[in-house]
Amino acid sequence: MKDFLIECAKAGGAVLREHFGRVTHVRTKESLASVVTDADLASERCIFDRLRARFPDHGRLGEESGFERGSADFVWVVDPLDGTSNFVAGLPWFGVMIALLERERPVLGALYLPLTDTLYTAEAGRGAFRDGAPVHVTEETELAKLLIAYGLDASADNAKTRREADLLVRVVNHARNLRATNSLVDFCYTADGRLGGAINQACKIWDIAAPWLVLREAGARVTDLAGRELDFNLAGNPCARTYPVLAAAPAIHRQLLQLTAGA
Repeated sequence: MKDFLIECAKAGGAVLREHFGRVTHVRTKESLASVVTDADLASERCIFDRLRARFPDHGRLGEESGFERGSADFVWVVDPLDGTSNFVAGLPWFGVMIALLERERPVLGALYLPLTDTLYTAEAGRGAFRDGAPVHVTEETELAKLLIAYGLDASADNAKTRREADLLVRVVNHARNLRATNSLVDFCYTADGRLGGAINQACKIWDIAAPWLVLREAGARVTDLAGRELDFNLAGNPCARTYPVLAAAPAIHRQLLQLTAGA
């Protein structure tokens, strides 16, 4: 399954490389900050075709296709193009994410950056890897010495946007500085220690299922902004659920949690 997951992530990434730089038919979804392109759809179709052929009884949950509940205990969670707005703008901060859930818990994960052919993988209990080499979160324990990633999307709720902006101010006043690709890159660089942590208040299950496993296997603590564990329950409408996420090395997570707990 791990080899197949990697095969699917790289196949989807190859589709994105083919489309990069010649984007057409950009369409808005639920908000101005959420768009979809032909590349998103082609990448997901490429991955789902492989999943249906190889594991027809497994469930499949994709950002563009929704949730197809299978008869097995396994569900594949696919983000065929994370960072679509970056992709449309010609920025390199995008990629493919796939997680395999067994009884609603991630057991395999892959984050693939196609332009650099960089692959982050994790298997439950066996560590996290970048291109086959182990990765770990930062060993630095002082927040003031680290860069923190912060993902912020536009919202029709002005009060919500102001609260998020206030939190951003609190974080930047305690960290060395902020960085924001608002994509899987933030989680990749947290897992390998280049960033001290990542905060994103608008994740969906396809945005966080694979990073959750990679980050945890790299030694991070991954919770919501109040310190509660994330729950990948698939009951009801799992595609509609929003996950506020705080991911960081344990010592840094404790310091960030003091800033985010009341957000």
